Amino acid sequence: MIIKDGIEKFGEKGNDVLLKGLNQLHMWQALLPRNEKTCPLTKKKALRYLMFLKDKQDSTVKRRDFADGRSQR
Repeated sequence: MIIKDGIEKFGEKGNDVLLKGLNQLHMWQALLPRNEKTCPLTKKKALRYLMFLKDKQDSTVKRRDFADGRSQR
């Protein structure tokens, strides 16, 4: 499920999972911000980044991240 629905369903547990994942991406510098004024083509070439929350059988919440490659095709 998408982030908004996941936070509504899982509450604080889902929010903690998302923050942990975003902090990890920031720490590893996996997603770096770009200024669209200095790099106008960057916005057109950028891939969308998708995050989903999943409820596991052992009642834990897991985050799944994907780069949406449909725009590359």
